[in-house]
Amino acid sequence: MGTDSTDRGATPVVGNVLLVAVVIVIGIVLVTLSFSFLEGTGAPSAEASFEYEQTPVGLEMTATAIGTDVTVQLNGRPVTTIEAGDAGESVLVPTAPGDRITVVSQDREKSVLVAREIEDRDEVGDFIAYYTFEAGSGDTLLDRSNNDNDGNLSGDLDWQESSLAFDGDGDYIEVDQFNTPVETVSEFTIAVTYRTDDESEKQELVEHKSDDDNWLLELKPCDNDEVESADSDLCDGDDQYVPVFSVDQAGGTQDEQIFGDGEQANTRQTLVGTFNGSGHTLYVDGEQASSGEYEGDISMGDLNIGKDIEPSNDDYLDGEIYEIRLYYTAFDDQQVRVLTEAME
Repeated sequence: MGTDSTDRGATPVVGNVLLVAVVIVIGIVLVTLSFSFLEGTGAPSAEASFEYEQTPVGLEMTATAIGTDVTVQLNGRPVTTIEAGDAGESVLVPTAPGDRITVVSQDREKSVLVAREIEDRDEVGDFIAYYTFEAGSGDTLLDRSNNDNDGNLSGDLDWQESSLAFDGDGDYIEVDQFNTPVETVSEFTIAVTYRTDDESEKQELVEHKSDDDNWLLELKPCDNDEVESADSDLCDGDDQYVPVFSVDQAGGTQDEQIFGDGEQANTRQTLVGTFNGSGHTLYVDGEQASSGEYEGDISMGDLNIGKDIEPSNDDYLDGEIYEIRLYYTAFDDQQVRVLTEAME
């Protein structure tokens, strides 16, 4: 009888212990789910919170609270860092439709403090065309800016995992009349990430033409007469090429072209050409290469990728293109550097 009494007396104690354990487990699950929810929706944590503002380049993030050193990433690529205590500091993120902003702590835990999907058109910059060349197929290059400026493929273009390969002989993309809010612009920025296999021939990366107005990014061999007359010190040898940015209005003779330094083939680069209405500047991998004076508005029309837009000239690209972005706004040095980091 005594033994039975002892067993019955222990039962409530065991039950209370089990009840407490269940409550603790439920609490842990709820906390875990709560953190997962915050990360998935991009809600700020106690260690980092931000305000967001649209700019012509993309989203500007301002730290309203920052309790730890963090890295701001765009689609997994680091864009910039913010140190603990730098509340009020702003960073520019060149967002595009479908992008993902992630803020990661720099401590050993590498905690995700913010994860934000860019789905709203109001959260991206003044995109007119945006081509990523990622694992595509078929005869159409999709414009991911949501402006329907799709391109038509011609030739034997070869889709790669993250690029489109041009063979230098008949491959190009044609984008007919742009769907744009205006017919003429006083500012624009064109950015291209590419690699060429050949330094011996002139090659077109991207060229626009509307009536007599024209702008382009192209590659010229170092022994080209125009390159040699512009600056004999651009190249270390003839087995190189130079990137060129040109803006012409109303039948210009392309005297307004500006040059980068000589580069070897098989070098992946990001070129950014920006025009502010009174001058144009060429950047190579985020660094300013050259600038020139040119004043006037530019009308916008057709666009060729990988080929000269003039029927009499071919100048086909022999290499790969990874990304192209076109904005109707001018970029400054900092904006170009951030854009380049996002496209590298």
